[in-house]
Amino acid sequence: MTNILRNIIARAPAHPDLMVALMLLLAIAMMIMPIPIIVIDTLIGFNLGFAILLLMVALYISSPLDLSSLPGVILISTVFRLALTIATTRLILAEGDAGSIIHTFGDFVISGNITVGIVIFLIVTMVQFIVLAKGAERVAEVSARFTLDALPGKQMGIDAELRNGHIDENEARSRRAALERESQLRGAMDGAMKFVKGDAIAGLVVICINMLGGITIGLLSKGMSFDEALHQYTLLTIGDALISQIPALLLSITAASIVTRVDGPDRFNLGTDIVNQLTASTHAVRLAACVLVVMGFVPGFPLPVFLILAAVFATASFVKGPKKGANVTAMAPARPHTQSVPAEALPFALFLARSLAHAIDEDELHQHITRVSGLVSADLGIMIPRIPVQVDQQLPDSEFRIDVEGVPVEQDLMDPTQLALADDRANIELSGIPFRHDPGTDRIWIEQSHAPALTAAGIGHHWPSEILALRVHTALTRYAPRFVGIQETRQLLSQMEQEYADLVKEVLRTTPIPRIAEVLRRLLDEGIPIRNTRLVLEALAEWSEREQNVILLAEYVRSGLGRQICHRYANVHRVVPVFIIERETEDIVRSAVRDTAVGPYLVLEDRQSEMLLSQMRQIHSNMVPGQPGPVILASMDVRRFVRGFLTRNGIDLAVLSYQDLTSDFTIQPVGSLHLTAVANKGSVEEHRNMHVAPADGTQHSITE
Repeated sequence: MTNILRNIIARAPAHPDLMVALMLLLAIAMMIMPIPIIVIDTLIGFNLGFAILLLMVALYISSPLDLSSLPGVILISTVFRLALTIATTRLILAEGDAGSIIHTFGDFVISGNITVGIVIFLIVTMVQFIVLAKGAERVAEVSARFTLDALPGKQMGIDAELRNGHIDENEARSRRAALERESQLRGAMDGAMKFVKGDAIAGLVVICINMLGGITIGLLSKGMSFDEALHQYTLLTIGDALISQIPALLLSITAASIVTRVDGPDRFNLGTDIVNQLTASTHAVRLAACVLVVMGFVPGFPLPVFLILAAVFATASFVKGPKKGANVTAMAPARPHTQSVPAEALPFALFLARSLAHAIDEDELHQHITRVSGLVSADLGIMIPRIPVQVDQQLPDSEFRIDVEGVPVEQDLMDPTQLALADDRANIELSGIPFRHDPGTDRIWIEQSHAPALTAAGIGHHWPSEILALRVHTALTRYAPRFVGIQETRQLLSQMEQEYADLVKEVLRTTPIPRIAEVLRRLLDEGIPIRNTRLVLEALAEWSEREQNVILLAEYVRSGLGRQICHRYANVHRVVPVFIIERETEDIVRSAVRDTAVGPYLVLEDRQSEMLLSQMRQIHSNMVPGQPGPVILASMDVRRFVRGFLTRNGIDLAVLSYQDLTSDFTIQPVGSLHLTAVANKGSVEEHRNMHVAPADGTQHSITE
């Protein structure tokens, strides 16, 4: 028998499910079968020890989710304790004895006075029932309601952080699982607290049954006098009630400490949380010490006691508690300047050579990058992911690189000791401040030592961190379509659905989300903001059922955004300067469109391509930096092919269609683009002519 028991104990840790099942079966057996007194003593000791263990675990966990099994534990322990109460009641009424623990405990509490024992039991029961169980039940109920109400918002927050690149997919999945566990825990605790409350009520009923039943049995069955029966059965009843209520009280404290815990960014155990927060303000602790000193001089108050307490408070104000971050096991490590996130996991990242990273102020760089990210986000109406700054050991000195989705899109050299001119070159030349000009570019550099002179002369300039931020701004604008996918589109529609539910429903009826995402990307690819989402959705609702081609659908959506498009390219007088592609030229472009397996494509003759490209470059070179430049105006069916031609040749010129124009803005033709058919022989000059009309109204002809 001993060997069998030893084997069961040895195998129990490997089979926790069997342990729980055996405990429940034992509880049921105790309700039906008589239990020997020695076993009762053992089970009472186990019940008390288990309640103490639960309380200690609750105090040392850093988050309620670390003890998510507590609702089930409350159920099992309550059933076990009630079964134990039934078993002890049977022994008290049948044999007049319930084991040494109950007898000793009852005798110790009563101390020869039955009234004292009854009063103590009633106080303990009332404290548990009215204060702990009732309060914890209310907190659990409110927490469950608030947690469930806040669940959709928290899930949307996780989706937003994932979209912005603040977290990766694994972290998002982990946070969603934590949210689900938290909601389940709060809901389960709301129900589990009913067990705690019912346990306290049952304790009151049991003590009445035991006392009245025991006295009756003692008088009628065992021939005891009233005093003997009253003393013996009251002693056993009080002992049994208290030995049952104390574990229940500990369990109530455990449950209350769990439901009242508040998760924060710094995860500590309850004791550390309390000490950290109570001693966070040394002034408050010292003021409390002063108040205690004053209270000590109140007539009749024990002065030494208050002086000792004041000394303890004053000492505590000079002793620093555990610093935030000391609980390493419960907190994520701090992120250094150089992050270890792989480039392929980031939608957008800036990489610096080590020498460049050491020469630039990290906080200043992050501030400027955050600022330009906010500008792009506000301008285009998209969410920009967090842009990490990392050190790449492979980059040569003073070089930086910008990656989009793990692919380098820009890499350049920058001297961190130089300032960049952000003004007219003539101003720096007239000032006499020495500068350096990069051959083949329009970049002008000045030594940082001349910064005061530049400021005094009112000459605009950029510091190294601003230069990097501006390059990030350019890359963000250029690759903005990469930040809008199916998930981002779904999130955008969810936000719009709160105010325009019928509109979103109508759009989704005819347009799948991938097609909507493609339309948004095509708009962003040409610098068209999508922040006016309602106009985009209205255009989609109007045209998506009639036009299945996503390219043409995007053109119709552009017409719905006509006012926004014109405003983007208009000057302060609401005038949009345009270069008009002549009808003959449009016919040439239209006839050069070829249908391929991947869609229509513009295939111009070499000489025609050179003619058109030369004219576009001249327009681009005449643009004034910082001012709205002229746009190219073409028919809707030709517009996108001209725009694609410019993009492939690295020319950033806006191309509008006549459908993009609105009556709110004035269109001012400043020139025309003319392209003639190329003959079999002859030079480009024989077949190409460009007429430009400047804004001042004078006319001149440029022939190349």
